[in-house]
Amino acid sequence: MQRMLGHASAAMTLDTYADLFPDDLDAVAESLTAAREKANVWFLWGCEEP
Repeated sequence: MQRMLGHASAAMTLDTYADLFPDDLDAVAESLTAAREKANVWFLWGCEEP
């Protein structure tokens, strides 16, 4: 997220956006992890998804 948003550090990202959803941080983290895993490009290495 930090790189996608152009922030210099993860702390800057958290400082900027964490207060927007303080009660849902775990759910947001799980959603971001799932999206990242789904976006992996296993086919580039000739592998099937784990």
